Amino acid sequence: MKLSKQKAAAFLAALLALALLCACGGSAGKNVPASELAAAVSGALGKTDALASNDGTFLGLSGAAAADLGDYAILINRYGANIDEFGVFHASGDGASAREIKTVAEAYLARRLEVWMEEYMPEEKPKLENAEVRVSGDYVIYCILSDADKAAAFRAFEDALK
Repeated sequence: MKLSKQKAAAFLAALLALALLCACGGSAGKNVPASELAAAVSGALGKTDALASNDGTFLGLSGAAAADLGDYAILINRYGANIDEFGVFHASGDGASAREIKTVAEAYLARRLEVWMEEYMPEEKPKLENAEVRVSGDYVIYCILSDADKAAAFRAFEDALK
């Protein structure tokens, strides 16, 4: 099948436009507070009562200063029954970029795994081993959750940014 130059140019222009839209991560122009994203994620997990706000562990193990992280919300299991945790960040022009926050979150997860005590809740370790960090535009989320909860968290995060 042979395309005319005009059709080929139109096809390439459409492909480029689609690539640019995808690169934006879908959150271009959105300004959703981290607390709203965290509420959407915890609601999707059905754990609004089981999770509590806490940034102390993250800040302590990551070495990050709160002022450098922009707007963020970190929620952990309030009862200590598991290690469920996630954090959402909105990078601002004054603080760290989304890429820098992603690096900090990845270092935090690596540090948590490094200091893990094998005898402490061994059934929870796979959550930490499979923890993930994702970026969508100026927003970052990390999750220490089961695979099913992680999928629901990422879906809720993306949906809230649409």
